Amino acid sequence: MFSNIDVDITELPATESINFVPLERRYAVARFVLATVWTTLTGLVASAVVWWLLPETWRYGLFALLLLPILPLLTYWSCRRCGYALRDHDIALRRGIFWQGQIVQPFVRLQHIELTRGPVDKYLDLAGLRIFSAGTGTETFKIPGLNSSTAERIRQRLLDVQSTEG
Repeated sequence: MFSNIDVDITELPATESINFVPLERRYAVARFVLATVWTTLTGLVASAVVWWLLPETWRYGLFALLLLPILPLLTYWSCRRCGYALRDHDIALRRGIFWQGQIVQPFVRLQHIELTRGPVDKYLDLAGLRIFSAGTGTETFKIPGLNSSTAERIRQRLLDVQSTEG
C-alpha cells in the first residue's frame, strides 16, 4: 500500500553546513584582467563614437563610462564567491553575488563529466569540469577555475563513483 509520510522540515540538514572550496585565486585574477581589458576597450570605442560621430549634446553621456570600473570588480568578487563541494553522495556548486545560487548534483544522476581547458586556462594550468545530469542534453553546471590536477582527480572520482553506483 502506498504511503506518503510528512517530513519534519526542522530536521533537514542546513545548507550552511556544506563546506565549499573556493576556486583558484589565479582564475579570479585572470577573469578580473580580462574584464578590465574588455571594459577598457568598450569604453574607448564608446568614447570615440560619441566624441567624433554623435552630436555634442551626447558627450555628457560619457560620464556614464565612469561606472565601467565596477564591472571587473564585480567579476572578481563573483569568482571569489564561487565554490564547490565534493561529498559522499553528491557534488555541489555555489555561485553569485546578488543572485546567489546553489546546485547539488547526486552521483546517481550523473550522465557524464567533461574536462574543459581554454587557452587562458592552459596558460594558468587551470581547468573546468562540466557535469551532465542523466536525462538532459545540456550540462547541469560547470565548475570553472580548478587547478588542472584537482579537476582531473575530481573527474576520476566522479567516474569511479559512477561506475560503482551506475
